[in-house]
Amino acid sequence: MTVYHAQCSCGTVRIEAEGEPVVQCYCHCTTCRGFTGAPVNAVALWPRDKVRFVSGEADVRRFCRDGGRAERMTCARCGGCLGADLPYTGLIDLFAGLVRGLEFRPTAHFNYENTVLPIRDGLPKFRDMPEQSGGSGELMTE
Repeated sequence: MTVYHAQCSCGTVRIEAEGEPVVQCYCHCTTCRGFTGAPVNAVALWPRDKVRFVSGEADVRRFCRDGGRAERMTCARCGGCLGADLPYTGLIDLFAGLVRGLEFRPTAHFNYENTVLPIRDGLPKFRDMPEQSGGSGELMTE
């Protein structure tokens, strides 16, 4: 089974994710944009039981801004953004750019109603989230 490795900018926090991600997507939500400073975020999501901290877990700072739906994770030493724990879905998202060896193959855009960088790539554009993730499942046009 494939094991992917990710780490923060300074290398204090090291993470392993076992197997292939269950979802790879772009997120356009205002929370991700505020967290990363980027107009869109590329994420890969794994089941929580397939992700583990190899080192530096005590240095992971978690904060929640959106009513408990996502705990954003950063390194306390370098401030590097890691991703988010999404307890309502049972998934952890890791920023795809941190995951070494991952061939990023997104299948959709989430929270496209908030986009500031329209992307015309033919992928489905969910207004918010798919229904199975607690969203409306409503699609938007490119």
